Amino acid sequence: MSVSEDQRLNLLQQASILDTPPTQEFDAIVRLACSMFDMPMALVSFVDGHRQWFKAEQGLFLKETPREHSFCSHIVETKSPLVVKNADKDSRFSGNTFVTERSVRFYAGVPLSEGETCYGSFCVLDTKNRRFGDRDLEQLRSLASVVVGLIREHRQQSLLREQQRELELKQARFEQTERSAKVGGFEMDLETGTIIWSDQIYRTVGLPVGKRMTSEEVIGCYAPEERESVRRRIRDVLDGSAAGIDREYRIMTPEGEERWVRVVSDIERLSGKPSRLFGIVQDVSEKVRYEQRLLQAANADPLTGLANRAAYNAHMERLTAAAAPSIGLLLIDVDRLKQVNDILGHATGDLLLKGVASRLDERLGKRGKVFRLGGDEFSVILDAPASVRRMGSLARHLIEYIGRPLEVGGSMIHPAITVGGAISEGEMDAATLSQNADFALYHAKETRRGSYVHYEPSLRSRIARRIQIVREVESALSEHRMVPHYQPVVGCADGQVWAFEALVRMQRSDGSIVSAAQFHEAFTDPSVAHHITTRMLEQVAADIRSWIDRGLEFGRVSLNISASDFMRGDLETRIVAAFASRGIPLDKLVLEVTETVFLQGLEDTVATTLQRLRKKGLTVALDDFGTGYASLTHLRSLPVDIIKVDKSFIDTMLVDESSLAIVELVLNLARKLDMKVTAEGVESHRQAMCLLEMGCTTLQGYLFGKPMGREHVGEYLCMPKTGVTENADRPQEELRRLLG
Repeated sequence: MSVSEDQRLNLLQQASILDTPPTQEFDAIVRLACSMFDMPMALVSFVDGHRQWFKAEQGLFLKETPREHSFCSHIVETKSPLVVKNADKDSRFSGNTFVTERSVRFYAGVPLSEGETCYGSFCVLDTKNRRFGDRDLEQLRSLASVVVGLIREHRQQSLLREQQRELELKQARFEQTERSAKVGGFEMDLETGTIIWSDQIYRTVGLPVGKRMTSEEVIGCYAPEERESVRRRIRDVLDGSAAGIDREYRIMTPEGEERWVRVVSDIERLSGKPSRLFGIVQDVSEKVRYEQRLLQAANADPLTGLANRAAYNAHMERLTAAAAPSIGLLLIDVDRLKQVNDILGHATGDLLLKGVASRLDERLGKRGKVFRLGGDEFSVILDAPASVRRMGSLARHLIEYIGRPLEVGGSMIHPAITVGGAISEGEMDAATLSQNADFALYHAKETRRGSYVHYEPSLRSRIARRIQIVREVESALSEHRMVPHYQPVVGCADGQVWAFEALVRMQRSDGSIVSAAQFHEAFTDPSVAHHITTRMLEQVAADIRSWIDRGLEFGRVSLNISASDFMRGDLETRIVAAFASRGIPLDKLVLEVTETVFLQGLEDTVATTLQRLRKKGLTVALDDFGTGYASLTHLRSLPVDIIKVDKSFIDTMLVDESSLAIVELVLNLARKLDMKVTAEGVESHRQAMCLLEMGCTTLQGYLFGKPMGREHVGEYLCMPKTGVTENADRPQEELRRLLG
């Protein structure tokens, strides 16, 4: 049944919302809409008889405008969403105030409706033309449903405030004799114990009107946890030690329905002796339930339904304040959520979080309580006194259970979590316990992602050291003190320099040089690692340009790339920008990638990026081969041109048959796959001879040269080829001797 305009306006007035002051909830919705849709303007608009009035607005700084020619009026009339992509060309709205005075060109709005009644619209606006698809419109509808819920709550609050005002007015009018009125009133004769109730109280507690009540029957109306307090109150009234009260109680009807009442009572005294207890009873069930909904909303995560960070903080404070013995805390991080969001969309990411939350809650059971702290982080507070062994067992069980395949949004995902844990000691406060667990989680993510780490005091010093190193590296980056040093790679066929590997070094303010091994912790910071690579690309490209201009035959330069360089998706752009701007072909660059990149869940992204770069002439090397988890698998799936055998095998191959067998296996495999092999860490003539006999392609190590500054590369390449020395200052001659 449709609603006429007069009926609609009457219902709008009954909502008691027009011309009310701004509220945080409505203001937050319009700010959220602007953020979600990247729009400068948003409105919660109510359409009155001759105007549209804004309960909340962002970017317009108006309270109301004429209804004529308005977008929102059109929505009220049609009760349908409206999207206008070019308002100044639309004859319906070209005279709109927003179009003529605020240069609005784009509008998207949805109705604010309850049943058949449309109060107005929720909309976003822009001064330029925009695209707005079905998904955007659905999200706008979702926000509008929240606004409608706020309208209902506003109306309900208005009704509750009105009822409260009426009650307070009655309380002010009635003196002691008036408070014994039958409607909602009660009295108890303290001499005889006789109790009189009004009809309303009987209805409130769910008893037949007129039923004779005793004090014990009255007490029986209250919820079990309230009864002792009421019984004590009656005793205090009878012995003269009680005073009037004003408080709320939970009651239970005979049918088991839960209600809340507000009891306002006083004591009449005759000759200084209490003679009568009297007062009023107000059913405040609706108000209490509303407050409970607000409390639940404030303490519950809207996505997963779990308790949120506010509830977590309150729970921790209660436990530590009560000196609970050995509180166990697990902090849980969902791995690779960003990649899921980026590749499969945020909707799939949300489903993943809901799936993880459900599994955590299901598996934990009654052993504790799960909270979602925000983003990809959850926490578990254990109920029973905790022990290191039990926490470790539980954490590993959760890791295994959550890691089972999960179908979300039509995709099969293998969730993974990393867990850090801590146990309270002595009078440890909530903040310290949370920080300890956070240290453990942080360490787990940096060193053992996908596993569990329990807090130890030494973690603080390790993390403090890492933070200090990161700060030093950041300072060195800002002061241009991160520089490349170059180590030669020589070809086995002719002894000539085949390439140089660019190794990052940090130059301290005193001029001393620090190797990467001394600040390797900094590379675990994605931002720092990204900036180091960018700086190295720029400096390597500049050095290559200089060597080309000098006519030096240096072959090519290899550069190590970390997982962080692939995460942002801009590696190809950075490489091309650094080399193309200097006119350097990409066949002068070798990218070295280790297996740690694939442990971040980036194998497809890495493979795609490297394949595109190889088509532009770049060469790819798999570094530290043999030390990872699945090197052969990666050879099959990755676009690799060179295998670099890890130094650990070269060090031991002359004394350990298994190391020698592995080196031989890699060389045979490379020949069949048509790949080159570089042996790393060659430091002796015997190692070099052995590798040459096995057919190794290129050699790298201190035997042929240590990493050197850019200024020494030219000297190295131009060095006379006479004589042989143990420290291999003349590697080409030395290699010819070995070959000859």
